[in-house]
Amino acid sequence: MYASHVAASVRRSRPSWLITVWTLRTCAALSLAAFVGYVPYRLYVRTGLQQHIQLRRELRQLVERNDKVRRENSELRLQLLRVQEDDTEIERVARDELGLIHSDELLFKVE
Repeated sequence: MYASHVAASVRRSRPSWLITVWTLRTCAALSLAAFVGYVPYRLYVRTGLQQHIQLRRELRQLVERNDKVRRENSELRLQLLRVQEDDTEIERVARDELGLIHSDELLFKVE
């Protein structure tokens, strides 16, 4: 009975240096885990997220620009079809955009 009582008391009372060693090991392990988790986040995730947001913004701008160019192209195609099929459209373009007049007309410049 005495031996079991001594063994129990030895198990309960640990030396202070052992507690200090385990405390240091635990702190080192937590520090290492924090470092291993934070460094890749800092290097890759944040910059990757920023790059992703920037690329999405650029994509949105390019899509808007493409839509604008498509609208302009469709308007120009319609104008081309009108010029190819309608003589009055040819005359309108010649007068408005090129400044041409008929041979029997006179041009007066008023200042």
